[in-house]
Amino acid sequence: MGQVIQMADYFTPDAEQFVGTAAAHTIGLMIGNINGMVRLILDIPEKYNALGIISSRTGTVAQAIAIDDAVKACNAKLLRFEMAIDAGRQCGQGCLFILGAETISDARKVVEESLHNIDYWSQCIYINEVGHMESHVTPRAGEVLHEIFGTPVGRAFGVVGAAPAGVGIAAVDRAVKAAPVDIVWYGSPSHNLRMMNEFVAGVTGDIAAVQKAMDVGKETGCQLLTALGITPISIQDVAEECGEDYLKRNMSPAVCQEEKAASIHINKKCDEER
Repeated sequence: MGQVIQMADYFTPDAEQFVGTAAAHTIGLMIGNINGMVRLILDIPEKYNALGIISSRTGTVAQAIAIDDAVKACNAKLLRFEMAIDAGRQCGQGCLFILGAETISDARKVVEESLHNIDYWSQCIYINEVGHMESHVTPRAGEVLHEIFGTPVGRAFGVVGAAPAGVGIAAVDRAVKAAPVDIVWYGSPSHNLRMMNEFVAGVTGDIAAVQKAMDVGKETGCQLLTALGITPISIQDVAEECGEDYLKRNMSPAVCQEEKAASIHINKKCDEER
């Protein structure tokens, strides 16, 4: 689903900043030789000569886990993390991650690895025309997840949440009742989430317990969202349902499914008339 371009195929200076794209409407960029004013505004330490940037319209947790895994494997550090009220129709947040590296090659490598990982982790973001549900588990949290969510480094970590916020509360409640886990972080419209209509919690514990809690939370959230629209589908499957240009055509997953069903009906009718 994502795309990484070869820089040798492009000759304009601006193209050097573009690394690739990934699921969840994510773009990956790299900046070398940071402008002094930009360095000051973003509070970038002098030791970092290059920046890797990950910016998404949909979701935050999938990106955070993906970048956590990438930083473990690359020579880079999280310098800045921000969330924004965004997510298009899906009622939640977008995100911005700025990663520091001492060399351009390290900055590019961490962005490429992050984009690859985001394509994997975003499978666990489920959307319909009114909201979204997400549930993620990583067996070993690293420094990025510790810095953002305060979870212990090296322990299993899971995040479950949904939008609208009421659905998220119900999903989190069922999740933590299902297994012995501890909540280490939470976000609500007025706490940690920049007034976004979402409720989400991060939990830690034994990997089996965290996984069970996340599975129960996901099931609860998806069932409740179905009362408001279609059964939520993974954002990785939306392009298959709707086509790659569904955003340009201003289509929701529900409309896509209706069109697909209508097309199947028409084709079936044509076959019967032959």
